[in-house]
Amino acid sequence: MKITKIEALYPSYKASLPGWRPNLWQIIIRIHTDKKGIYGYGSGGGGKSSIEIINGHLSEFLINKEINDKSEIMTLFDKLFFESIPYGRSGVALMAISALDLAIWDAFSKYYMIPIKNLLNDFKNHKKTINTYATGNNVKQYYSLGIKNFKLSIKSNNNFESESIKLIHLIKNIKKKYSNVNSIMIDCYMSWDRKYTEMMSDKLVDLDIKWIEDISTPDEMLIGESIIEKLNGIKLAGGEHDFNYNNFEIMHKNNVYDIWQPDITWCGGISSLLKIIEINNNKFNIILHRGGEPWGLPIIQSGIVNNMAELHNPSNANLDLEQWENKTIKNLEDGTLITNEYLGFGTEPKKDIFNE
Repeated sequence: MKITKIEALYPSYKASLPGWRPNLWQIIIRIHTDKKGIYGYGSGGGGKSSIEIINGHLSEFLINKEINDKSEIMTLFDKLFFESIPYGRSGVALMAISALDLAIWDAFSKYYMIPIKNLLNDFKNHKKTINTYATGNNVKQYYSLGIKNFKLSIKSNNNFESESIKLIHLIKNIKKKYSNVNSIMIDCYMSWDRKYTEMMSDKLVDLDIKWIEDISTPDEMLIGESIIEKLNGIKLAGGEHDFNYNNFEIMHKNNVYDIWQPDITWCGGISSLLKIIEINNNKFNIILHRGGEPWGLPIIQSGIVNNMAELHNPSNANLDLEQWENKTIKNLEDGTLITNEYLGFGTEPKKDIFNE
């Protein structure tokens, strides 16, 4: 397979994008190959900044490259990582590399007609069904879709007493209203700290919380004391903001989290994820951040990460995406995903994205 052309664009999003996202959200990559009609599509963060990095620098290392084996995709990742070191090693540079890496895997799968799940695990231990959980606070909507696992978005204003009372009340109400809830998790978006989390775990000990996620900034978590044995059996999760796979070496050494949550559209794509899995060495669980999107599903199916797909604020059983024709989903029933059979990631940009 030869890469003949790379197109990168930042689409216009109709949905409201909060915080840092309006100019820095997910880009779309299209890689052309030397086989007519075979394109590779990828998605990654960084918005307009990623587009500049790709068009202004990284694409020159990919044009006319021939890829005949999946190991050569990993070699290309290493090349892009090395060449971007002066301005990269994390952040937007890794987001840009993620989009390119995913597009190459997508093209490779289609070109050689090998599903990505087979490229990753050679027909062994493939998952026929995928477990799910919904992230967000519209539990009524998620429950109507048959989902039974919920991750609540909770941010702190540093008023522990009132916040703990409100959180306990919220969780108890959910369990009372939806009696067959399986698991409840909490996403703090870097608004707690170690002490706050330990104190909150004491309050939540009888509520069967599965994990608490993203309690503080990634740098602070990497260098501080491990607290995973101090949370009354509640697991600690994180890693979505760790874009450099080398951070996971520190994470492993310091027992930072029980559950690792890399985002493959931010941390360098599949090639980087494979390095993270090797570093993990089966010590901690790996649950992909936003794993229910097309980029995560074949990885979960392959069996190389935990069988749990995050669905971010799902509104329907088709798991529609604003910019993509999502052809991966066959059925979502009782919180379990069954996918179609497909090559690549089973999705393409909507027809008007590339002005076609």
